[in-house]
Amino acid sequence: MTGPTKVFHTVSPLLFKRVHIVLVRPEQSQNVGAVARAMANMGILTPLKIVSAPEILSPEAFRLARHASAVLEKAQIIPILKNAFDFPEGVEVCKMAITARVGSPDRPHPVWLPEAMPNVVAKMNGRGDWQLAMVFGPESDGLSNDEVAACDAIMRIPSDTEYRSLNLAQAVMVCCYEFRRANLMAANEGVALATPQGQKDRLIQHILQVAEAVGFVLPGDPYKMKGRLTEILSGLPNHLKDIKTLHGLLDQVARSLKKQAPDFKGRYRNRLEREADSERV
Repeated sequence: MTGPTKVFHTVSPLLFKRVHIVLVRPEQSQNVGAVARAMANMGILTPLKIVSAPEILSPEAFRLARHASAVLEKAQIIPILKNAFDFPEGVEVCKMAITARVGSPDRPHPVWLPEAMPNVVAKMNGRGDWQLAMVFGPESDGLSNDEVAACDAIMRIPSDTEYRSLNLAQAVMVCCYEFRRANLMAANEGVALATPQGQKDRLIQHILQVAEAVGFVLPGDPYKMKGRLTEILSGLPNHLKDIKTLHGLLDQVARSLKKQAPDFKGRYRNRLEREADSERV
């Protein structure tokens, strides 16, 4: 006798009507056309907002958009970024800058895209008027500090540290995909949609926890050390031999911190206790 069949739910199209893609000073019409395709692929059909001159919607853009030309036909050309955030009064908008440039401590603390999207989706599900605007900078140098300052947070795509730069349309596709995936996960809670967290990911999280406990990562992370550590550790292989030893070391550090003294384990601790007892006798 088989158990009950799990019902697989699709995403709600209503949520996708509250997601807005904003391109700031895009340099290539071809990329704008490819962005339109990415939006259509992921079901995000709100008007594309482009901070640029009208000439960016060239015939080449429509050629690259192919069957998603309707996205370009509805696109809004906007003179300045501020106008991209003109929503009805009382509507709350979360403005997320997508950029590889973290730069100075003056910039908002970056959050990793796969971690941020489930939180965004949860908030959108809880607030019927809550909007998400994802802001992408130009291909050559990304968003300026002033443009980032106009946003609420920075989202970073966990690309390889040796070559962080993504094509504009690729970046839009990845972000839209993560939004769609987070919606599927929320709609199908209890149904396995994602692969389990890898051993490297668990190790990175463990190291970050210890780094915070010892004060290497300060409260609020003003110097963005979590991001730096994550980038360094992302170069580790996906499978590590005898990874339990590393987790054991980190657990030992945490216990010793709590005890405020070395927390010896096993046989050595028993030996120390026996020696202490013999000295007392």
